[in-house]
Amino acid sequence: MANSTTLFTLPDGRKAVDVTENKTLAITDCGVVQNVITDALTITLPATIVGYAYTIRNGGDNATSTPTRSSTDASTIVTVSPNASDMIVGMEVTGANDKDFVNTKATAQVGDELQLLGDGASATGWIVQKVKGIWAKQA
Repeated sequence: MANSTTLFTLPDGRKAVDVTENKTLAITDCGVVQNVITDALTITLPATIVGYAYTIRNGGDNATSTPTRSSTDASTIVTVSPNASDMIVGMEVTGANDKDFVNTKATAQVGDELQLLGDGASATGWIVQKVKGIWAKQA
């Protein structure tokens, strides 16, 4: 199943798109919540660009025999991967180039999010603007 391009509205009014396979983000993804609904996917960030902002959300795996978007907690691991020459900094974590941030399956809750802002500097890369849930930096 390919990534959906159909926008829908989250309960808080933000626009989102379901992500069902690994995805590399582009400018067109700025301002649209990337709602990951398939287990073990990687969302890859482009090289940092000033002002680019992305939100990656754990939408949970759709529960069997339930209505659309009736997802379960602890069903989806989401990995956010920066460009090899960039890092993700914030959340009291020291940045390091090419280290992923992971919303681990065991602690994942539907609605966990990571909001990132590009600063355009390879010395920093992506800055965590907001986090919901437990996200860990790759060792």
